[in-house]
Amino acid sequence: MTGSLWMYIPACVAILAASINLTRRLWVVNAAALAFQYLAVFVLLLTVRPPGLALVKLLVGWMVTLALFLSLITDGEVRSFKGFFKYSAGEVFRLLAGLFAVFFLVAFLPDLQMSVFRQTSQPLLLTAFSLLVLGLFQASMISEPFYVVIGLLTFLSGVELLYASLELSILLEALFVGVNLGLALVGAFFVIKDAELPKA
Repeated sequence: MTGSLWMYIPACVAILAASINLTRRLWVVNAAALAFQYLAVFVLLLTVRPPGLALVKLLVGWMVTLALFLSLITDGEVRSFKGFFKYSAGEVFRLLAGLFAVFFLVAFLPDLQMSVFRQTSQPLLLTAFSLLVLGLFQASMISEPFYVVIGLLTFLSGVELLYASLELSILLEALFVGVNLGLALVGAFFVIKDAELPKA
């Protein structure tokens, strides 16, 4: 099952949003990209989940994004779009690493689908594994709490999307919601705590 062509649109949006969050360090941009990522995941979830359950994922994702963004506003640490087109060496490295990972997934996705995930569409499978890899990269390559939490949330979105294509468990869906909200609270705490540390 290769999936309808239109499903590649939200798939590309989710991967692009995750790539922006992996690469850039502009908090307004990162918060917006995370919100678009949740929207794209919601559209893909509509193909494998009832609309009400998929909507819960979207609302929880936007709540998580808002909680993290408000924690930045509270401490006056929000960075603007200024310098969006200026890239540091670290950002270029993360961008190249992310692109390589996605191209690698695209190359091996058909074989993986045929051998393991026969019931999962290619756009959904590509998005799930891309979010898993890009989220893992972000959580391991950047030390600032805000970006680590976004990386973990991206990784978790990939897990949720992959699991949603395989089976339905209301209990596990509720657990995912709890983990997302817990990550948002912990992330907001560490963002505020990091902002309160004296700057060298």
